[in-house]
Amino acid sequence: MQAELFELLKSVLKARRMTYATLAELLALSEPTIKRIFSERDCKLSRMNEICAALGLTLDDLVAESNRVEVRPTRLTDSQEARLAEDRPAFNLFLLLLDGMTIEAIHEHYQLEKQRIFKLGMTLEKIGLAEVMPGNRIRLTVQSPVEFRREGPLHQALVTLNIAFLRSTYLAQDTEHSAYLTQTRRTTHQTAQHILSRLRDVQIELSSLARRDQLTQPDDALRSFKVGIALSPIVFSELLSLEEEGP
Repeated sequence: MQAELFELLKSVLKARRMTYATLAELLALSEPTIKRIFSERDCKLSRMNEICAALGLTLDDLVAESNRVEVRPTRLTDSQEARLAEDRPAFNLFLLLLDGMTIEAIHEHYQLEKQRIFKLGMTLEKIGLAEVMPGNRIRLTVQSPVEFRREGPLHQALVTLNIAFLRSTYLAQDTEHSAYLTQTRRTTHQTAQHILSRLRDVQIELSSLARRDQLTQPDDALRSFKVGIALSPIVFSELLSLEEEGP
């Protein structure tokens, strides 16, 4: 993500003892503009290239360096998860903002008054997850990816979300970009362990490739994809009944 690149750029500035004012002068911009860009950790790809060039770097240099840094998911506190669980609309807004959806897009899609959206934003701010800013903007103060505890306060909300995702994927036609894959086979524990290891590798690869795309591609070239991986012994007799179903 661009946020990670800005953290690296801050390190470069510090290592070279270069101030925001000096960088602003090199780019023919004002110091407040540079401070705003670094504070919001967001700018157009062309501007990012200009910043890199001013520092004698290329975007590829930054991406390569970023790829050497282990990305650990952000974990919310028990209190933050509990407060989100108490306010589903605020939790859903948090997920939408994490996904990169703009306030304008949220307003248009849900037909919500902007006042209602920003009231939810204030809730997120009180929880410590966002900052409501001038100009009708809400900036998250935590970085993606965020990892929620499966048995935490948001457990039921996450179950509902994942079941809805699986159902919609199951019911949709397979395409070159999406598919529902399922298979049941009798095998040994060793084979199952091997397959699970391969599936984890796919998960890691997706995370790595997605990170590269987010660092190098414009936002309008990206779309959210979700993968659900499950491998577990199945006991059909615990899931299936031979009794006739009631009306």
